[in-house]
Amino acid sequence: MISNLGFGGATLTNLSSLGEIMKLLDAAYDYGIRHFDTAPLYGQGYSEVIYGKFLQNKRNNVTLTTKFGLGENNNTERLSVHIILPLNSIFKAVKGRMKRPSNMVVEPYAGLTIRKIDKMLIENSFQKSLRRLKTDYVDYYLLHEGLPSFLTDEAFAYLQSLKKSGQVRYLGVGSNVLGIRSEKASDMTGWDVLQYEADVPKITEEVMSRFPDQRHFHHSILRRLHEPALRQMVPEHRGGFLLSDAAKKNPSGKVIFSTRSMSSLKNNIESFVKFNAR
Repeated sequence: MISNLGFGGATLTNLSSLGEIMKLLDAAYDYGIRHFDTAPLYGQGYSEVIYGKFLQNKRNNVTLTTKFGLGENNNTERLSVHIILPLNSIFKAVKGRMKRPSNMVVEPYAGLTIRKIDKMLIENSFQKSLRRLKTDYVDYYLLHEGLPSFLTDEAFAYLQSLKKSGQVRYLGVGSNVLGIRSEKASDMTGWDVLQYEADVPKITEEVMSRFPDQRHFHHSILRRLHEPALRQMVPEHRGGFLLSDAAKKNPSGKVIFSTRSMSSLKNNIESFVKFNAR
């Protein structure tokens, strides 16, 4: 079992076959991954549906993250996952061929959309997530691409009630690293976990230092794969090295990665174990 490495489901629904996705998730589990991450936004809710199928007979053996604050209006009852996956794959392929406008600038950190998140929105989202995931509790429930100030007092009290009842084990903020960095330590009172991209080491170190009372979950580590310092390393080992290095710097947290390739999954995990043992 690999306790500090997690698998993310953001791109799972880009695959066109449910069978292919299930093989990938089963392989991650067989390799020892016991933490899985998803959200209502991913695949318009179908990522949660897929995890609900995958976690049958495994739920008590894993920890699971889902989120709220984005994608609450998705309706997964309209089409079967067997129908939506091929359609989604075609849509992604067409979108990928579209040229970006010449004046479009892609920023490395997108700004957060300021919005009010109330109790009703969270309550509806939470109940939908439980149904999709076929579970009666969530290990980690994260505010998705937002900050605590977006929540009404009633919404925050509701989240605390979910934790008190055991329906949620830990509450967290899963957001833009620059947004999290802008907050004060007092703003994170009542939040157990901070999840953010950790591909810029100096910023990551600053955020971990600023919020010592929270556990830190890091993702997007593999954005650094093509750094000059890694070019001398065998390509199959680069991902595992980066993941292992991130885990060693964050021993009380988790490092989350995602892939749609079985070979990348295998290489990343095997290399992670190899480098983590050193």
